[in-house]
Amino acid sequence: MAVTATAGLMSGCYGIRVTVQLPEPPPYRVVSQPTYFADDLDIESLRRAVRASLAYFAKAPRDATYTLGNDTYTAGQIAHSVEVFERIIDHTDPRRLNRRLARECRAYRPRETAQFTAYYEPVLEASLQRNSRFRYPVYQKPDELTLVRLARFFPDDPRQFHGRVRHGELFPYLTREEIDGRGLLRGRGLELAWVDDPVALYFLHIQGSGRLRLPDGRVLRVNYAASNGLPYFSIGRYMLDHGIITQGSAGAIRAFLAANPDRRDAIMYKNPRYIFFREVELAEDEGPVGSLGVPLVAGRSVATDHRYVPPGAIVFMSTQQPLVDSAGRLVGWDRLARFAVNLDSGAAIKGPSRVDIYWGEGERAGAAAGYMNQPGRLAVLMCGVRPSRTLVAQAGSVAWTRVEWPETGRPAAGL
Repeated sequence: MAVTATAGLMSGCYGIRVTVQLPEPPPYRVVSQPTYFADDLDIESLRRAVRASLAYFAKAPRDATYTLGNDTYTAGQIAHSVEVFERIIDHTDPRRLNRRLARECRAYRPRETAQFTAYYEPVLEASLQRNSRFRYPVYQKPDELTLVRLARFFPDDPRQFHGRVRHGELFPYLTREEIDGRGLLRGRGLELAWVDDPVALYFLHIQGSGRLRLPDGRVLRVNYAASNGLPYFSIGRYMLDHGIITQGSAGAIRAFLAANPDRRDAIMYKNPRYIFFREVELAEDEGPVGSLGVPLVAGRSVATDHRYVPPGAIVFMSTQQPLVDSAGRLVGWDRLARFAVNLDSGAAIKGPSRVDIYWGEGERAGAAAGYMNQPGRLAVLMCGVRPSRTLVAQAGSVAWTRVEWPETGRPAAGL
């Protein structure tokens, strides 16, 4: 997926300039310096991601509120912003898009440098029947797994978690070791399918969705249904810290686990978090369903922490992307600069500056995603709307103001 510095959406090169706000506490601020917005993917993929966002908003409550910098927006305003952005890209000459975005949109940037990773939809060999080859189950959600929404008891607490009720009390659910090691769910008819590779199954849990290729050629699409509610533990970080591997890519982790079956399970069990799946009906060319309930679009959908980045919002990201050959080997890095839509979330994606890019399906996408761990720039765009509420800026801060959009030039060589 080579990228050129001058590639642009609709064959044009775009920019947007916005202004900065510097209050201390908010994790997001309005951006001040001229920022070059160039887009390296096709316009149709962006349109599909925007339509997915609008499909989400068609069913979502409109009164939820989100804060960016000192500004607060309702979900209804964010939906309108996406509609305005769609009209802008559909009805604006590429040569004038910079000026129109600058005139009609506000942009917010996290105060910290953004950190970009990537995920993908794996393809696993599977069977609907257990046999000597296919021995590792893909489980659906057990009935006793109970979701607790704290907001039902404490309206200002949005947290939720899973557990199980025993003797009238709520307890943590089973761990990965108890489920896969001790087989405590075995024989209950919860198996959607069986796969032949426990390491691939572990990474299916990390990705949250996948394609199960059956012996007769059919493909079963599975998506996240629930977790066991236990915290995520990074086995990659554990392996690095203990000198088990020297390079923390997904490929290095997988290679070690595959080559060391005697140590494999003990390492994987370090992560107690477990994912349960459901079968979903999707067209072959559709991406997996994200946490907002709509299909993801490769390269155009991102997962973020929705406490900080409004779900469904338009974002712009600028970083570096890995280039891999047909064998999945890293051959270099190139610039990534594009619009995307916030359509997903993840247990490991925490904080205002963390972004996980959906890279696509299959081995090559997985290889590239495994290398992706790069700093960069992130902006959240709000188009055609004013905040429903603006907090008073703290002493020493600079209020948001409009600026004239300068003549667009080539992007800077660095980030």
